[in-house]
Parts: sequence; C-alpha cells; structure tokens
Amino acid sequence: MEKIKLGIIGYGNMGSSHVRDIMEGKAPNVELTAVCDISDARKEVFLGKYPQIPFFSNGEELMKSGLCDSVLIAVPHYDHCPLAIKAFEL
Repeated sequence: MEKIKLGIIGYGNMGSSHVRDIMEGKAPNVELTAVCDISDARKEVFLGKYPQIPFFSNGEELMKSGLCDSVLIAVPHYDHCPLAIKAFEL
C-alpha cells in the first residue's frame, strides 16, 4: 500500500499535534509532504524542527503545489469551509 501524501493547513495547537503524531510514526500509512500556516513565528518553529518538509504561507498554494494527495485542515473552525471548498475544487 502506498502512503498517503498529506498536507496540513494550520500549525497551531491541533496542526502541530497532528504533525508530531505523523512524524513519530503513529500514522504509518501517511507521509507528511507539506505544511501551511499564515504565522511567520509558526513557520520558524516548524522549519526549525522539520526543515526537510516544504512550508507554505497560503493554503491554496499548498493545495496547488502538487505535493499532497489530501489535506488536513487544522485552522479555526470558521475558516474550514473556504479551505475545504477549495480543496474539493482542486
């Protein structure tokens, strides 16, 4: 079985937990291939830990990158719908 190439949009409390779980091997059929957050501070933290994984500052850019089979949306709930709609369009 091929691994699912996953992008995570949002690197706050929930997003960083999902990243950590994936990187610790808790989802063996998932490969983290990209992460996105609008915060420069979170970008610095992420790249300090995982410099090998591409980081985007815009969810749509991550989705259009071609790096992911699927995305996990981990942003405040009121921002879920526009990102989910965009993901389904692509």
